[in-house]
Amino acid sequence: MNTRRKASLFGFGVAPLFALVGCGVLLVAAGCGDLGPAVNEIAAPPFDPTSFRAVSAVLERRCGTLDCHGHAARPLRLYGQYGLRRYEERTSPNVENYDEYYSGGKEPTTIAELEDNYRSILALEPELAAKVFTKAADPEVLTIVRKARLREKHKGGLLWNKGDPGDVCMVNWLTGNTDTTQCEVELGHP
Repeated sequence: MNTRRKASLFGFGVAPLFALVGCGVLLVAAGCGDLGPAVNEIAAPPFDPTSFRAVSAVLERRCGTLDCHGHAARPLRLYGQYGLRRYEERTSPNVENYDEYYSGGKEPTTIAELEDNYRSILALEPELAAKVFTKAADPEVLTIVRKARLREKHKGGLLWNKGDPGDVCMVNWLTGNTDTTQCEVELGHP
């Protein structure tokens, strides 16, 4: 199975964006050459809405409230049914029932919101996430893992200890294990 995926903030690498901005400045003076092969291609868990939905649901419930990572200004921004909703036009094909598409509404987290959550998590530390995914580094090198375990200052406090269901859910996904059993256990906690 091919597990290489381009992980980027907006569907394209950040480096090409900077290169294009820089090229735009130089375009008047010197022209713009070929940018070469794709950049920011990293090994990452593949985006699979079926298995990622459970991981995202755990993070949405634990971290995605409007006063925390469900806030548009946060570096780790999480969208979801009970928190921040992604802006969508009323006619968007991403939303089945627009009248219920609001925080706390009946419209579940959309595929587009899941993909945004996926990108947000991996964009925090893409090179380290790649090392964790390829088993070249321990998951604790990632800020998202350390903060949840309160190994690093976290305004939200301790979310779970190493080995707790939420921790196993997150670490499983980061390391490419698609077993979401512990995610479901975590979602059953109050």
